[in-house]
Amino acid sequence: MSKMLQPSPNTESKKPEICQVLMYGEFMVTGSRKVRCSLILTETELTVQKISPALGGRGKVVYYLSDCVGCRAYRSHDSTDVGAYFSAYFYPLRTRWMRYGVARQRVEQCFRVAPDQNPSVNLQEAQRWSRAIRDRVLHQRQQKTGAIQVEVKRPLMFLILLNPHSGKGHAHALFNGNVQGMLQDAGIQHTLIITERQNHARELVREADLSQWDALVIMSGDGLLFEVVNGLMEREDWEEAIQTPLGVLPGGSGNALAASIHHYSG
Repeated sequence: MSKMLQPSPNTESKKPEICQVLMYGEFMVTGSRKVRCSLILTETELTVQKISPALGGRGKVVYYLSDCVGCRAYRSHDSTDVGAYFSAYFYPLRTRWMRYGVARQRVEQCFRVAPDQNPSVNLQEAQRWSRAIRDRVLHQRQQKTGAIQVEVKRPLMFLILLNPHSGKGHAHALFNGNVQGMLQDAGIQHTLIITERQNHARELVREADLSQWDALVIMSGDGLLFEVVNGLMEREDWEEAIQTPLGVLPGGSGNALAASIHHYSG
């Protein structure tokens, strides 16, 4: 006599997860070709769907909010344009063209909001979308790191210390070509200081008023980071100063420390 076997919990098929739609809108996507699209925001994704698929190209593109660094709302410089705009900036991993491996590449999506003839009404709607996207991005980071993150209602200010002689001497060019644009996309203001000698950064952070910056960022090899940490520890208020967030950008030869921090931070 045969028995009917009950499927174990591990072998039961799972229903596909359905993401709740938080916001929906229809906007004009600006760029080389202006196309009207629908926009769907969920907890994890921003989906752009062409309303008229016959226009060619990909009809639907999904952007993961974990790849988003910022979003801003603004008015056009053209005073006759009643519309408002919001731009979202993504850095997804993509296959390098004619090269091995993948790398993060910048993607900007800009949307024109013009449901009303009143420019202020349109700007408020653009700001609502921009704020919602930033809130979801913060929520994604909080889920990933477990840390509580709150959006600061003013532009963040970073002090960036750069050693122009580290590695092959390309740190300054890397900053201008890659980092500066990312900071602008994320809405982060910064003060850039090029170190001129050994222990320059150490002396600077030891004496500086750190309250004017939200974080210290080092772009160099390992040596400049050690200078900064030593400078913080030599301050009279070292217990408070050492709590200042530190960022490390690869600007040396091997960049082993920056790679390790990136790896273990997830």
